[in-house]
Parts: sequence; structure tokens; C-alpha cells
Amino acid sequence: MKRSATAVAVLVLAALAAWPRAAALDAATLPPTVELIETRPIETSVGNPDLRTAHDVWIELIKGAHRSVDLEHFYLSDWPNEPMKDVLAEIWAAAGRGVAVRLLLDAGMHKTYPQPAESLARFPNIQLRWIAIRKITGGIQHAKMMLIDGRAVVIGSQNLDWRALKHIHELGVVVRDLRVAQPYQRMFELDWAAAGLQADGKDSLAVLKLANRTPLSFPLPTRIGLAPGDTVEVWPGWSPKTFAADSSAWDLDNIVRMVDGAKREIVFQSLHLSPEDRGMRDARLIDALTRAAGRGVKVRAAISDWTVDGHGIKDLQEFSKTPNVEARLSILPEWSGGYIPFARVDHSKYMVVDTLWTWVGTSNLEPGYFHSSRNYGMVLRNRPLAGQARKVFESVWQSPTAVRVRPDTTYAQRTHRETPPPGQKAYGK
Repeated sequence: MKRSATAVAVLVLAALAAWPRAAALDAATLPPTVELIETRPIETSVGNPDLRTAHDVWIELIKGAHRSVDLEHFYLSDWPNEPMKDVLAEIWAAAGRGVAVRLLLDAGMHKTYPQPAESLARFPNIQLRWIAIRKITGGIQHAKMMLIDGRAVVIGSQNLDWRALKHIHELGVVVRDLRVAQPYQRMFELDWAAAGLQADGKDSLAVLKLANRTPLSFPLPTRIGLAPGDTVEVWPGWSPKTFAADSSAWDLDNIVRMVDGAKREIVFQSLHLSPEDRGMRDARLIDALTRAAGRGVKVRAAISDWTVDGHGIKDLQEFSKTPNVEARLSILPEWSGGYIPFARVDHSKYMVVDTLWTWVGTSNLEPGYFHSSRNYGMVLRNRPLAGQARKVFESVWQSPTAVRVRPDTTYAQRTHRETPPPGQKAYGK
């Protein structure tokens, strides 16, 4: 009996995990099939320490790759002796053992961050392409996604950026299941092919013809058993709707359906929350949240202080006037080691409904991210996972530096961009 059980365990591990060390591990030591991952910025109190860090999980996944590592991100940025160094080392190591690595980045960020992407592409088994989504749908390649062997997918707010692994609050989700990874792999292949056509000088119309807007070939949700009596249901999502392998999996529709089903509570985080973005207006999400509040659902929004820099703060103040709605600005203190451009900010993008439903994505909650830019999201129905995400939210909500949004208050802008505030020195300068 013992010998038979061992044989079954080995087969299960090989089929579901397929990591190099799988045969040497028992089920108790394997990583979860579905897990939330986080970056808890140093010298802050925000975050859920029960969650593993994005840095550690990324390295674990890349180390475990057998055949392929596909990365679709906004940009790639490194800094000496900072956390991306470890990630890049594992990418090089994977390519060195014959793993095919593909890196797809936003063409608009090429001038800002040509390195280390261009250096990576000189290595055997590593390919690099830059995609100009702007020429296709008018937006940017804003996605943050990792695919391993077509069997595991990572979606979240973390850019391929050393700051996103140490100095920015971020949340992501990892699913190690072929059925969930494959729809995202299909999207990656679409964008990879589009970038190839663009490199060959093809126009946007030719690129748009690549999209095959047919439904996914299997029913949703995908159900994954985590433990006896503990099942997670998964719905994939992406944007924009006009350039997708399956337009029925539009991320905005997924979020609105989740909000419309809320019975007691909605909590969420985003860099911004606004019905307007770059001349585009779509109030569907704000309207859904307002409807929920109108039927007695308690709505709490923790929005980054970066929103004070633009029109978003006025939209947030207006939204906060709604009965049953409360908003706070999430403010991270500066690091003691110096000013870091585009950092010390809350960049998370997620929502928890009734401590049962969780959306984790790459879109800020503004129209352009859903209508014109490439983004990914995932809806999970599972109470323990929702509880973990809600714990993240409560840490931000209760942070001593968080500030309640009031309609009659003027909020000072805080510097997040390249030039340090007066009297501060930039890290590494």
C-alpha cells in the first residue's frame, strides 16, 4: 500500500507541478497551486507578512522552468546591488540550460529603459521584442505577466523593476495550473506576433487581423482544488477588448459583475480611480460601485497619493461624498537611504468583495487602462484567498500615514518623479 501511494504521488507531482525538483519533494513542501504574492516596501507597516514576496516566488518559478519563460511587461529596470539582480541572474541561468526566454516590452519605454533589456537579448536563447500598442489601440503595453512552461502564470502590479521588489507596495497572484495559464499564453502569443509584424514594418490594420475573437475552448470558471473542501474558481481577464484572443473575457466586465454581486462589503486599492482618463470617459465602474453603496454595501477605497498630482483627486473627493463610501490616500514614507524616483508609492491593483471574491490585476481603475492599453486581470472566488487580500487592505487602511479623503480638503502634491524634492538627495547619486 505504501509503495502504491508513493507511485501515485510521484505521478501527480510530475503532471501538475513539473518542476525540476518535484520528484525529490513531497506534496507538503510544494508551493501552493494558487497564491497571492506581495512586495512590502521596506520601512513601512503595510502588507500581509503571511504572503511570500514577489522576489522569492519569481526566482522560484524561473529556477523551475523546463522549456520556456515568457515575460510581458511595461519595462525592465535594474540598479546595482538591488533585487532585480537576482531575477536577471536566474533568467540568464535558465537560458544557459536551454530554456527559451522571450521578453516583450512597451516600445514607448525603449528610450527610457533600453537596458538591461538590450543586453539580455544578446544571450543565446533570449529574444526581445518591443510592442507599440499605441499604434494598434492607442494605449500602452501596461501588462505585468510571467508565464513558465505554459503551465504557470503570474499576474500583478509588479513591473520588472528593482523598485517594485523593494520600495513599492505591490500585489500579484500566481496560478500553477495549465488550464489557467493557457488563455494567458494565447494572449502572449498574440502580442508577440504583433510585435514581430511591427518590427517588419506592418501597419496596425495588419496587426489587428491577428486577433481571433473566439470564446475560450473550455467552460469558465476553472475550478482548482487546493485542499479537501477548499476550491478556488478562476476567471481570466484582459484588456483592451478590441485587441484580444477572446473579447468575451474583458477585464472591466469581470470587475463590474463582481461589484454588482456584492452584498456586504467592497474594499479595493488602485493607483487611481476616475471615470475619465486621457480624454476618455467610462463611468461603468464608478456607477457599479455607487449602485452597490446605494443598496447598503460598505465601500472602502485606498488610493495612492500619486492621484493628487492630477485630476484624479477631485474625482475621488466627489466619489467619497457617496453614502456608504469612504476613501483614504495611501501614503508611503520616504526611505531613509535617499529619494528614489517613481517609488515609495502604493501601486497595488486589487479588489475584495464580501471576503469571497478577489480581483487582482495590472490596470489602474481608469478608462484608458481597459479601453486602449494591454492589461491582464484575474478573478478568484475563494474565501481564504480573499481573506489574505483583505488583510493586505486593512494594513494599508490602518497605516499611520494613510489620510482620509474629504471633499473640502486640499491635498499637497508629493514628488514621485525623476527630480528629488528640494533638500533631498537621490539614492545612488
